[in-house]
Amino acid sequence: MSSLFEILTSDYGIHLAILIGIYLILSQSLNLTFGLGQLFNLAHIASYAIGAYATALLSTETEASFAVCIVASVALSGLFAITLGGIALRLANDYFSIGTLAFSAVVSALLINWKSVTHGVLGIAGIPRPVLGVTDFYQNGWFLILLLVFVVIVQAIFYVLMRGRFGRTLRALAEYEQAAATLGKNTSMIRNFAFLFSSAAAGLAGSFFAYYLNYIDPSSFSLQEMIFVLTIVIVGRPGSFFGVIGATIFLVLLPEPLRFIDLPSAYLGPLRQLLHAALLFGVVWWKRDTLFPTQRKV
Repeated sequence: MSSLFEILTSDYGIHLAILIGIYLILSQSLNLTFGLGQLFNLAHIASYAIGAYATALLSTETEASFAVCIVASVALSGLFAITLGGIALRLANDYFSIGTLAFSAVVSALLINWKSVTHGVLGIAGIPRPVLGVTDFYQNGWFLILLLVFVVIVQAIFYVLMRGRFGRTLRALAEYEQAAATLGKNTSMIRNFAFLFSSAAAGLAGSFFAYYLNYIDPSSFSLQEMIFVLTIVIVGRPGSFFGVIGATIFLVLLPEPLRFIDLPSAYLGPLRQLLHAALLFGVVWWKRDTLFPTQRKV
């Protein structure tokens, strides 16, 4: 028991807890649109990147405060969602997924090629940790406490959204859009709000990611990262609030035992991706008939 406590309070345990906290915000926000609304949004990782770069640029170039960086990251990611929703939500089914993937590719290209702002593939280094009053968060333990405050607030907000009238309406749109529209529901407004909440939370996760690593570059926001977050939602069951929380903890910790296997470092990354891919395929195949809630008919 004491050894478990020592692991949890060690630098390694705190590092894993911080990663879990960041992915809890990121995956639960995707769960709102993809899980509950069944909108296959492949641009979610782009919102994550926008939030991270907003914090990185403001904190290094202008020495902006923690509050300013957080608000800017959330606001810019939300603005991206409004733009994305205004265009992509006009598309249906597979065309919608392709449209969001195109948006994600545009953001990725900007991060790589807009070198005067993003520094291209070199990334942005020297991102300072937050400072609130006389308290700084350069120690990971204090940073974890700060992150957990935001994790609890965000999870509470999404719980209320998903279990309340908004969540029921969003699920109704996913099940039978024509019937929901007939009942007087503003389908475009509901989906745009879902995109706004989802992307704003992803921007918040990106802000904490930048603060924690003190360095970001475009490789941190690749399609592989999108697939990992998508895997979390699918393994946790789309639309399930507590299932996604459990899946986040499970999947973040899943590849960690590989670090203790005597393998060359060049094999560990591909092995981790293979493990996630196999798990994603297995869950989709196993739950292929019940992955999403059964759609009701009118």
